[in-house]
Amino acid sequence: MKKRTLIGVLTVPLIVGAVSGYFYLNTDRVVSAQSEVNAAADKATSKQVEYIKISVSSSTYSDSSYSIRIRDRKNLNEVTEDYVGGVLRYRIIVSEEGRRVTSIGRDHVTGKLVGNTWTLPPNLARENKRILNISLLEEQKRELKNQNWVKSIQPQSNPSFQNVMAEDNIKKETVTIDTKTGLPVKREIFVKDKEGNWLEDSSRVEELLLLLKKIDY
Repeated sequence: MKKRTLIGVLTVPLIVGAVSGYFYLNTDRVVSAQSEVNAAADKATSKQVEYIKISVSSSTYSDSSYSIRIRDRKNLNEVTEDYVGGVLRYRIIVSEEGRRVTSIGRDHVTGKLVGNTWTLPPNLARENKRILNISLLEEQKRELKNQNWVKSIQPQSNPSFQNVMAEDNIKKETVTIDTKTGLPVKREIFVKDKEGNWLEDSSRVEELLLLLKKIDY
């Protein structure tokens, strides 16, 4: 696999290294990490303000193309941002407990950011409010719990983090858990082609952060 350096943007100091370094060698002895992953998945949905950054690396997408979502379940607000080539393409802000939507996008002619804001009718606002009470990470929690996770018995290069891995016929996943908080902070997904070979330079990275303050926008 072609080496690629993935750099995290979280407030905790993420491990920086080539993705091939996360894969256990055949000579590594592994033990089950299911209990650690289940506990981390439960903790991931326990906080009030959540952040998730998703980037896809392949021959089509670059590392500087990604999306960010921040949901404040206490104040019922959400910000969604999409970047292409490191440049903001659009930002959508849902505020006032789901009643107000503000959309900021890039004009195709001038390239400048333009915005608009409006108030939703009561029935749509109520649905937004219901959704804003749900954790952003419920899907990730379900997916993590439905896999068989292992960890190497070898000492980790950085004791502040524990790397665990799960693999099936079509993909391989690694999750980085902060050993101090027990929270998952990074999830990487690598896929195979139809012949069962790992796709070179192709991955999906989810960076997670559970925030302790309200959204600023």
